[in-house]
Amino acid sequence: MSFFKVAKVSEIPVGTMKHVEAGGKELCIANVNGKFYAMDDRCGHENARLSRGSLMDAIATCPMHSSQFDVTTGKLMSGPVLELGGLKEMFTGCPEKVKKAVAQMFEGIAEEQRLIKTYDQQVYEVNVDGSDVLIQM
Repeated sequence: MSFFKVAKVSEIPVGTMKHVEAGGKELCIANVNGKFYAMDDRCGHENARLSRGSLMDAIATCPMHSSQFDVTTGKLMSGPVLELGGLKEMFTGCPEKVKKAVAQMFEGIAEEQRLIKTYDQQVYEVNVDGSDVLIQM
């Protein structure tokens, strides 16, 4: 296994994440209180980049359906939120037949998405060498 230089410390301020690519993988680097962590950057539910989500303490939240992962371990903390809140209101001016068809379509999509498994993320060892962030792969 080798260490790959993936970023500068200054590119990832405390409380943020950054997408990088190394060793043929897409990775999410997170800075939690000055300590860096790395995990795979694609959420297993819908393939969204976790690095485009939010980071609160050590929990990364997926920008697409709000799955949450502990960046220190890669462990899935909570699965996707598949609510259709607000969609019905978008179609209030439509004929009843259209509203019913749209509601059925979105319920079918939500049901299919509930079948998609979301797994823990693989984590990688991170070292800081001066101003460089290195990941072992």
